[in-house]
Amino acid sequence: MLAAMKLCMGRLLLLALLVLPALTACTQQAPDKGEVRIAMAQQVMTLDPRFSTDAASHRVQELVHRGLVHLNEAFEAEPDAAESWTQPDALTWRFHLRDGLRFHNGEPVRAADVVATFESILDEHTASPLRAGFSAIDHLTAEGERDVVVHLSRPDASLLTRLSMGILPASVAAMGNQSQDIIGCGAFRVAGRSGRGLLLERMDSDVAGAVREIRFVVVKDPVTRCLKLARGEVDFTENDLPPHLLGYLNKQKQLSIATRPSTTFSYIGLNLQDAVLKDVRVRHALALAVDRNRLKKALFADLPVPGETVLTPTHWAAADIPVTPFDPVQAAALLDAAGFKPDAKGIRFTLNYRTSTDPARLRLASAIADMWRQIGIDVHVESLEWGGFYARIKQGDFQVFSLAWVGIVDPDIYRWILHSDMWPPKGANRGRYSNPDVDGWLEIAAISPSREEQKRLYGMVQEQMTEDQVYIPLWYEPVIAVSGPRLKGFTPAPDGSLLGLLQSQVSD
Repeated sequence: MLAAMKLCMGRLLLLALLVLPALTACTQQAPDKGEVRIAMAQQVMTLDPRFSTDAASHRVQELVHRGLVHLNEAFEAEPDAAESWTQPDALTWRFHLRDGLRFHNGEPVRAADVVATFESILDEHTASPLRAGFSAIDHLTAEGERDVVVHLSRPDASLLTRLSMGILPASVAAMGNQSQDIIGCGAFRVAGRSGRGLLLERMDSDVAGAVREIRFVVVKDPVTRCLKLARGEVDFTENDLPPHLLGYLNKQKQLSIATRPSTTFSYIGLNLQDAVLKDVRVRHALALAVDRNRLKKALFADLPVPGETVLTPTHWAAADIPVTPFDPVQAAALLDAAGFKPDAKGIRFTLNYRTSTDPARLRLASAIADMWRQIGIDVHVESLEWGGFYARIKQGDFQVFSLAWVGIVDPDIYRWILHSDMWPPKGANRGRYSNPDVDGWLEIAAISPSREEQKRLYGMVQEQMTEDQVYIPLWYEPVIAVSGPRLKGFTPAPDGSLLGLLQSQVSD
């Protein structure tokens, strides 16, 4: 089955690459000096950091804005707009702003701007989707030009992670969603929009060969993006190319491809309240019957890196969880022990597997269903358009589904997806998991000021969720960055950040 899927994908790709050049041919426009042209699969929804929820907007905003802190590759907070900070007590944080930092309009970044930015998020009339993430903030005060004091109503160990959000001038923060034109204090300013797309202009680089302008162009179709890269009409794209297109791109000698594991974690969700799946032996059996190595080689160009838990191995709070093996014999034995022995037709029980109509997700679900059929489970794959599929998952209307957690950097994700108080609609504990010990560990970790204590508690959480098989882990999806011959030296980041362009070189 997997071989047939791979052959089908190859034939469809060949046909598209033969036909689309005639359909997409256009006059190539020469880029401006120092300009890099980036093809994106979707339009940037907003440049206002208070309203960003989509990945495309977040990646562009990183270039335009600076937060009080930024996160390193271990996802620990490091100085950014704030050059230092202290925590006098569990309910108080004091930040000292960097000297000389200015907004793109030339105005200095002041403590009052930071206060106004976060007050606007906390104001319910602003309707910021980020408001809940800062609900522990009681109020903020500005002390002089460069000192900001954040007063909390309750301890919040994850506050620093969230303070990487961009700072706005107080005059802009007083307005509603500035979705298109925005003033930030990041490395690039918004130079405008035109028929050629969104244009960013670098603020402060005179280094020869540095990237001085970035032009974002929306190219929704992945095959068309391939063709534009190959023909030199765009210089770069990241995370917007399905792995099965890499075979074609690898043959284009003028292109460079760089990959690495990302912070997007794919998994199989399980309804722990279901009559069959409530038995942990059944859940372990399903996990043992999934051959992840075979799946990623056949369907995803062998690029995903198998993982056992949501946080990447480089994260400061990640636990060293033993690898789930592929062992269908042991899986069958567990099902026998759970009382689900094969009937006369070899069927133990029936499962409904829900997925979206996305072709890659549908192929994955079909392949996993085939593996489960090998141990006697009758699996029905049901694909729904995204809105209907996601609504059912949030409602708990499923037995099995597959999804991915995207861009996870905060270990408080475990409280969001595991705590018994986070069953939907309040949280994202979609499988309706409940374990009093895990609840207690998560509550302590959320307020603990000690990084060592947090790491210990989150480690216990990850070990217990593995023992309870809350979900079936798959892998960390890859960051795939493709550069044309004009762009050199881009190194992809685990979270798909484009900040690597600051160290890249562009030839004219």
